[in-house]
Amino acid sequence: MNRRKFLRNSGIIAASTFLSSRIAANSILVKTALLSNKFIEKIISIIREMKNEGSNLVKKVMNEKKYEYDPYTHYPYEGGIKDELTGYQLFFHIHRQNEYGHFHTFAKDENGDLVHLILVSMNKEGEPIGLATVNRWVTGDKYVQADVLKSLSEKYFVDPKLYKDKRVVEFINYVFKGYKLELNQLFEDRDRWIINYVNHNFREPFEDRDYEVLSYKQIVL
Repeated sequence: MNRRKFLRNSGIIAASTFLSSRIAANSILVKTALLSNKFIEKIISIIREMKNEGSNLVKKVMNEKKYEYDPYTHYPYEGGIKDELTGYQLFFHIHRQNEYGHFHTFAKDENGDLVHLILVSMNKEGEPIGLATVNRWVTGDKYVQADVLKSLSEKYFVDPKLYKDKRVVEFINYVFKGYKLELNQLFEDRDRWIINYVNHNFREPFEDRDYEVLSYKQIVL
């Protein structure tokens, strides 16, 4: 085979390989998007169902308790909802402006240490309006990098039967499945923010009270 023919054939093979890889990657993204849409539809269904009952997610998780603008008042009860089998947990509380309240979600890593995953902002109508990562001082958890957060987040599951209205827990489970791509981006954005902070301030940001939310993504159903 002469050089010109070899280069032409090599180019065709390379182009074909690149195209196949691109198609495969796009296929994965499409499948992920379709799967996400399925779980987002489940979230919408829960919200619609509760609305028809004259209730909503925040009313349900507040467990008929008084609305307290206080970070130390946890709903549905002190300590939140914990799944001892999976190590995942959640609670709701109220202390930030521009939202009605928010869920905090946690995992336990391989050493049994508590790791904060995401914050889910809610409006008064019981609809999610944003997803965020927070600084370490906010929750006092263990710092881990984005790749660990992605892995823990992908496996998030709290048994819905652990709360009297299982839809509250199902909602949070569905958030992790329906917004997987957005969460992974938030974790990466958080790590970049931390690196930038260290490069400019020559110290870690974890106790800097001027910074609560490190990455944020608005969501609209």
